[in-house]
Amino acid sequence: IFSEEVKFYELGEEAMLKFREDEGFVKEEEKPLPEDEFKRQVWLLFEYPESSSPARGIAVVSVLVIVISIVIFCLETLPEFRDDRESFSGANNSTHPEGDLTPFNDPFFIVETACIIWFSFEIIVRFFASPSKAAFFRNIMNSIDIVSILPYFITLGTDLAQHQGNGQPAMTFAILRIIRLVRVFRIFKLSRHSKGLQILGHTLRASMRELALLIFFLVIGVILFSSAVYFAEA
Repeated sequence: IFSEEVKFYELGEEAMLKFREDEGFVKEEEKPLPEDEFKRQVWLLFEYPESSSPARGIAVVSVLVIVISIVIFCLETLPEFRDDRESFSGANNSTHPEGDLTPFNDPFFIVETACIIWFSFEIIVRFFASPSKAAFFRNIMNSIDIVSILPYFITLGTDLAQHQGNGQPAMTFAILRIIRLVRVFRIFKLSRHSKGLQILGHTLRASMRELALLIFFLVIGVILFSSAVYFAEA
């Protein structure tokens, strides 16, 4: 109703923009596009799913690959599958014939490799078509994409070295278990294709000061009550 009154009294576009900002409507920024026509089409295809039907299809494929990768990561934590994977670390020191029991025969590794191929292809294509290479690396979502695939290549190099008899299996496996935790970041890749998650991210960023104040008071409460419980038990 108020916006209709602004239009009726002809207060101007500036008053309307001020009203929209006060109400929380964020003005859409202009999309930076490459100057080259081919790169522009590729950039729209991979970066803006709403631009065309093929772009939406690529977004759906990307979401499916992300979900498959997350499901595989969760299944690997099940005891029956984890025991089988841990047995790979001792395969080089056992009596198994060479090539009979290796990480590369693991079905999870094969599916993970297929997912990484898609992720790597997507990052390379988007980097090639990006209008600004510096802005590409400054984007937090692109950083998450890169960090989420690094554990695979580190794990691959370590498995190759271990399969060839180099390195200490126990130490290598302990390091790999820590590195594989970084794959959890892949769940944040879903926010690229979800407007709701993007809005949630902007909301958290805008409310960072209030959230920090809330955490500060929670920490004070934890310290006070934990001290009281400690002296009460003493």
